[in-house]
Amino acid sequence: MFAALNCHVVFFKLDGEDTEIKDAIKIMDAGAPIISTTTIATTENIGSTATAAVQEVAAAAVEDETLIRTCKCVDCEEDAVCGGLWRANRYPGMVSSVEEAIHKKLHIVVSHCNTPLNWMSGYLNGFTNVASIHVISKCGHEVEGAPMGATTVVLPNVGRCDHTYAYFITTILPTLATSKDDNSIVIFLKDTTTEEFEHQDPGTEPKSLVHIASSSNGFACGVTFDSTWAGSWSPYHDKDTLFTFDLKSYREGSTADEVPFRVGNKTLGDFYNSLNVTRSAGSVVQVCYGGIFAASTANIFKQDMRVWKTIEKALERGDNIQEGHYMERSWGILLATPLKAFQIEAMKKHSTKVRYNPISIHGALLREGKEADDEDDDQKQQIKEEEKLSGDNWEVFHFYVLAGVGVISAVSVIAFTLSIGTTGRQRGELGIGIAEGGECVVVYSPNIH
Repeated sequence: MFAALNCHVVFFKLDGEDTEIKDAIKIMDAGAPIISTTTIATTENIGSTATAAVQEVAAAAVEDETLIRTCKCVDCEEDAVCGGLWRANRYPGMVSSVEEAIHKKLHIVVSHCNTPLNWMSGYLNGFTNVASIHVISKCGHEVEGAPMGATTVVLPNVGRCDHTYAYFITTILPTLATSKDDNSIVIFLKDTTTEEFEHQDPGTEPKSLVHIASSSNGFACGVTFDSTWAGSWSPYHDKDTLFTFDLKSYREGSTADEVPFRVGNKTLGDFYNSLNVTRSAGSVVQVCYGGIFAASTANIFKQDMRVWKTIEKALERGDNIQEGHYMERSWGILLATPLKAFQIEAMKKHSTKVRYNPISIHGALLREGKEADDEDDDQKQQIKEEEKLSGDNWEVFHFYVLAGVGVISAVSVIAFTLSIGTTGRQRGELGIGIAEGGECVVVYSPNIH
């Protein structure tokens, strides 16, 4: 059972206590390693002792991925760590509900050309902590309908929304998020956002964006693929395939640019590598289409400011340029928390092929066909069988969930209540917590009666 939950056991034993319980856990669930055993004189204040142990294990797991095991599934409700990866809509650390997202501290940036912004007041209605709104206008048209208190900045018409966002990050955001402890969310919007919402994808709904961006992923995209492809396509892409994307021309919405669309024979990979990004992205990366997304300030500033300035400079070459399309596909790679090795492995296993379309959505992971459906059914049955693993021929223990009473607080995000057993007669308490990095930690503390 513990192995199925990717757990690591931190075991506490009273001085002089036998090890029947510890041995029983080993027998019952080989593969869930007991990585720490601590002898204690009394169970008094065991909560704080357990908290310290869990925090230590969680911190170690962030640095050492060998402590982390496997995903149960990547498109399901049962796996609290990996279950939302395929659709990029659920991660550990999210605020408890979409409604709670209205209380997050927000900064809003809007890339404006010629569409009135009367929709913004309704779009942001209900949010209680909108710290700033910046409208960056480029096309020479008057800004109409901006919310009260919004700051308007006028820039040359280059780089479209991608240049707008890069400028905001390099020039404006550092004056707004001045503390390292700032946990605010930035929502990046276009003046046509309501059109995107009505005709393209409900992911542009602001509460949803903030809810997901508040998670350990630190990023949420307005285009989820769900409404169009019903989960058969993932926003995650195979990086090697993605980086061969080579767009030679683009006419829709273009202006009379005096500069050529492309300079040289460059792929998306060439563009990305020219940014000199030092943070490794992994072989499976999140891609966001449409230019509407949200990101935590923490994740934005994890990239060296020189990277953002390089992007800003590259997008100044013109309006309708190849670099803009490459940057559209790079925001998710730069801002989302990179997947861990065990998550990448699970995503690749879940997909049946990689989409090849070098002029559009290129490199997306796909899952389709009868073979995939049969595998889904087998996976669901396996999960049900694992959940039944409790108590047969075992004396049932009394458990409580540490996270449920706030013992693990900062470390624990989600908790499970489990019932397992042992041939021993001693009773104890067992807490199960999932730390932000995805590792499950079991803490047993003795409670002799």
